[in-house]
Amino acid sequence: MKMNKSAFSLNRHFSTILLVSVLAVSSIFMLSGCSATKDTVNETPPPSQETNNESAATTQPVDHNVDIDPTPLSETDKALSLEGYGAKGALADKDLTIHDMLTYAVQDEYLARGEYLAIVDKFGNQKPYSNIISAEETHLSYLKEVYLAYGLDFPADTSGDHVVVPADLLEAAKTGVQAEIDNIAMYELFLTYDLPENVFEVFTALKSGSESHLLAFQRQVDKLQ
Repeated sequence: MKMNKSAFSLNRHFSTILLVSVLAVSSIFMLSGCSATKDTVNETPPPSQETNNESAATTQPVDHNVDIDPTPLSETDKALSLEGYGAKGALADKDLTIHDMLTYAVQDEYLARGEYLAIVDKFGNQKPYSNIISAEETHLSYLKEVYLAYGLDFPADTSGDHVVVPADLLEAAKTGVQAEIDNIAMYELFLTYDLPENVFEVFTALKSGSESHLLAFQRQVDKLQ
């Protein structure tokens, strides 16, 4: 009877150990599976992430700094003698003053906004145009800060005389590409001059913003071709 009781106790002891081992192994597999699932989910970005990044790139304000009480412009710098309109006028002008540059910049930002508004009016609320229209408003507000700092009258918007509405969305995207190329070239030209700090800061910020717009329009052309 003692041997049978001992054997029974030993078997029960081994059964308990086996049960605990099985439960421990099962727990390890369950934890591993949860971890793997979590890792897999985290590795997959939401479908809208690329779109959100593009929207942010075309609307996010660029850092700039404007001194509200700068050294006044000289009479030469305040002289205004334009050779055309917007970026094309600026690139053809061989005798640029600070006031000329600021005026050409305002005209070209007005023109870009007017063209993109016309595209949205014709084809509906299309991206990236709707995002970039907002960015053009920001660009104009930066230029207004400079005009205010120097006590200059901000130009009226006469871009409607120069806006050409494209025939389709591919042509619209190509129009956007060319507009931003011209705009960037204009600011690159301006930045070769000896500029007051306020003007230099804002022209640099606007050039950077236009470079982001150019990338957005180039992606649009690639998608529609």
